[in-house]
Amino acid sequence: MADGIHYHGLQRLLHWTIALLVIFMVPAGLVISDFSNKQAVEVVLGPAGFDTLYALHKSTGFAILALMILRIASRLAWRAPPYYPPLTRFEHIASSSVHGILYLLLLVVPVLGWLGVSAYPAPLPVYGLFEMPAISAPDQPFAERVLGVHGVLGISIGVLAAIHIVAALYHGLLKRDGVLGRMIG
Repeated sequence: MADGIHYHGLQRLLHWTIALLVIFMVPAGLVISDFSNKQAVEVVLGPAGFDTLYALHKSTGFAILALMILRIASRLAWRAPPYYPPLTRFEHIASSSVHGILYLLLLVVPVLGWLGVSAYPAPLPVYGLFEMPAISAPDQPFAERVLGVHGVLGISIGVLAAIHIVAALYHGLLKRDGVLGRMIG
């Protein structure tokens, strides 16, 4: 329920769920993007650990895409609570920019992953429950280009998420202006 001070409970649940998934996805993506890591990963995770991590990365990408669609729908249903006190002009522009770019990237990056894996072609599992359909004809050079962009934009998500976290901690711990409490309360 939205009370005018905090985000709606569904919005908070989606925010924190997606945040946890992104915290998994960025390092997992960095590990699986380099197949020379396979042996080291399998020492840590056991035989087939690399393939399992890769499948989890793909599955979680689909989950993030679905959750982001739901998050956007929830944002249309329940507006963000106002800032008390209001943000400075710089803070408002920075916050709006980071949030907007994160929303866009959290939609685009999973779609690029889906497109790239489809073009490779490789399986598109969703937690072992079912397979997503391919959205591209097989074309390995195209897949490699798309997955390269997917990787760069994935790192961008990590950088923007870090900026978002630092800003939230600044508002919550130093400024103590209620901004962090809107998503925690």
